[in-house]
Amino acid sequence: MIDKTKILNSSGPKKVSKYLNENNLNIDLVVLDTTARTAEDAARSIGVQVGAIVKSLVFNLKEDLTGYDHMILALIAGDQKCDTQALEKLTGYDGKLLRPDADFVKSKTGYSIGGVSPLGLPPDAKVYVDKSLNRFDEIWAAAGHPFCVYKCAYNELILHSKGIESDLISV
Repeated sequence: MIDKTKILNSSGPKKVSKYLNENNLNIDLVVLDTTARTAEDAARSIGVQVGAIVKSLVFNLKEDLTGYDHMILALIAGDQKCDTQALEKLTGYDGKLLRPDADFVKSKTGYSIGGVSPLGLPPDAKVYVDKSLNRFDEIWAAAGHPFCVYKCAYNELILHSKGIESDLISV
């Protein structure tokens, strides 16, 4: 049996709750009985179409000239794949998008892989949102833990994540 209190009191959901409180957002975190680690798992757990699940894909864009690391977050509909070449061009940086390891993800986002939330990210995070998510009235995103999610509208996702809409980053 899932200990919902323990999950809500773990570091990721607490960070999301803090962000919600600081920004006066009335959004409830939902702890699922089964994992939401993948879009398919989340859709099954929630009872929605896979496309209504927001996949949070973290990338490290290492600039060619400076070697500086940029944390890029692509929020992609669960039934789509990320077009990394289009995303790489969209960032405007001269460098290569890399799939980072778990340590990079945790250090840059404050969340572990499988629970990366689009809320409460550092100010220098560049967030890009797959415009195909707007076909759903309600979408579900990670809330800091593989068993914790929240529901919002597409426009709220854009606003709260400070994301840039794109119809180029998914296929």
